[in-house]
Amino acid sequence: MSADNAHKSRERFAGPLAISGLVGAGLLLLLVLYPEKSLLKLLENPEVSSPAQQRYLEALLHLRNGDTELVIPLVRSYLAAGCTEKAAAALSHQRGRLSAEQFKTVMALQYELRRQELEWVSLDEPGWEKARKNYAAQIEQMHKAGATPQELARYLADARSLRDGTTVQWLEELLGSDADPASAEVAAAIALGKGDYRGAATFYFKGMQVAQADQKRRMFLAGVGALQSGNLVQEALAAAEVNLTSDLAKDRGILKYLVKLSLAANRPDKAQLYVRKALGYSSDVGKTRVQP
Repeated sequence: MSADNAHKSRERFAGPLAISGLVGAGLLLLLVLYPEKSLLKLLENPEVSSPAQQRYLEALLHLRNGDTELVIPLVRSYLAAGCTEKAAAALSHQRGRLSAEQFKTVMALQYELRRQELEWVSLDEPGWEKARKNYAAQIEQMHKAGATPQELARYLADARSLRDGTTVQWLEELLGSDADPASAEVAAAIALGKGDYRGAATFYFKGMQVAQADQKRRMFLAGVGALQSGNLVQEALAAAEVNLTSDLAKDRGILKYLVKLSLAANRPDKAQLYVRKALGYSSDVGKTRVQP
């Protein structure tokens, strides 16, 4: 027998069907060793974004179309790899009712998708404005769904880094218009970052109006302190007098602070009134108004 004939008659190591069988057996072994829920939990690790992970999830999703438990890790994997088109397609296939936790996760993934879409487009490209509007619309949707002031502040920071000035302005106005203490504190922090000490104080004093006792004390001191940070000592003293509520006027720590503030503002008369109040003497702190 010739060498050629011997070569022709030699069997291959494995044909296509055999290879497919081996792959199937490997997947079956994986499922046996790792029950599906355990495997999905492993695949949900944000640090895992390998093609193998994506292929496995894609295969499962093909069998269970729209399953949220599969869509979430798959989209997370796509976004970790920067595959925005695949992430958008996977999210569009999501079916069924979502639990509260799943809804929150899907919203976060949709936000990250819109953020990446805007990030990958240059300002001078035709698609930038459309991506910006989609990004802003997603933030609006999350605000309506109950995004916290801290979350809105994070979106604001992202919008600023993306050079989306329109969304930055809208978020700043949104945080400043909300009357709750948490929003007021975030808005004040933004104002301080821009060197707007008067604006920051205004936000703190606004938040005081609906704050609880401990929050009210903290925001009062923060508002007065913001003006001091801008070297606006006279204004700080005037604002302290205007915003000093009856309960705060009984706080010896607050009164001692106002004594020091009065002396720093060269108002020994006001300092004397706050000293008498701190010592428990009957005196009308509001009798002597701060001179302009």
